[in-house]
Amino acid sequence: MQGLDVTTEFVLDDASTSGRVTVLVVAWRACDPLAVSFALVSRPDHPALPQGNWIAPRDALRAGLDAPTGDGDVRFTPAPGNSEVTLDLTDGGRHSTVVLEAKSLRAFLERTERVVPAGQEHPEAELDAVLDELLRA
Repeated sequence: MQGLDVTTEFVLDDASTSGRVTVLVVAWRACDPLAVSFALVSRPDHPALPQGNWIAPRDALRAGLDAPTGDGDVRFTPAPGNSEVTLDLTDGGRHSTVVLEAKSLRAFLERTERVVPAGQEHPEAELDAVLDELLRA
């Protein structure tokens, strides 16, 4: 199923004076259709800038576009009018808050659902595919 992955990047802080950019990479893999990963990175890499990796259910992201959703390390809160979504990302003692355009997140989800529609994720088959991939590595 490789090649059926969906990824998008959101530039969060374009600090042109420092030459560094903070990006949130949102990714979904067809071999694990229930999950969406979020990676906060700086380019070029710098240890003092926000960073981390999180995973949330795809249906939580979908629900979070319209109502506050999530628990644990990833929480979604739509802005009034649903034009933006705030992501609260916690990693141990570190916390990052990211505001993204809801329209772009909806487009990302639509792309994932063209590959594996919601409700058609066959977890057992997908788990077998993930295990096969891990065993080959």
